[in-house]
Amino acid sequence: MSIPGRATLLVVDGSGNQLGWEHQFTDRVFSTMRRRGLFLKEEALTRVNSPEELTPYLQPEDAFNCILLFAHGANPKDAPGTPLAAYWSWLMAYPWRTQKLFAVCTWEGDDPQTTKEVLEAPNSFAPLALAPLSPLSVREAGLYFLKFFAELDLHTEDAVTGKMVWFSASKAREILRRRKLTGAVGVRC
Repeated sequence: MSIPGRATLLVVDGSGNQLGWEHQFTDRVFSTMRRRGLFLKEEALTRVNSPEELTPYLQPEDAFNCILLFAHGANPKDAPGTPLAAYWSWLMAYPWRTQKLFAVCTWEGDDPQTTKEVLEAPNSFAPLALAPLSPLSVREAGLYFLKFFAELDLHTEDAVTGKMVWFSASKAREILRRRKLTGAVGVRC
């Protein structure tokens, strides 16, 4: 599997800041990505409260080939907001013209059913995908996805390949293991 172009990332915070710390976390991750010189579609972090709000950020579609979505796997108890499942359903129904790498970062809770769909969906807009297999702490999530996209950026020049996604995911998994962190992220490549 290969997606044309250098890894160019659309970073979306769909958390709604439900617990009060999510915006600060996603700001830190995005700032770190900018400092490291990763190719980003937008100059600022994209924040949405519902999937429909993504529409203007998905154009032009050929300006990016990777999406990193921060969202809650399931809504925290008694918190309003949009869970991962709603974003995934909407993205699957969107009329994509090009394929993407889709990475989901959920923390402090996961959604095993949606994770399974992300990693196994036939005819998906995202033939290359990553999704948490276990709840991730904030530290695990930040370390994993920063390392994954830094490695992907280092090793892709004209296409994002399944082999490079696998390699980058292996390097990100290793950084968690070395720090004795137990979070797990599944990969489809």
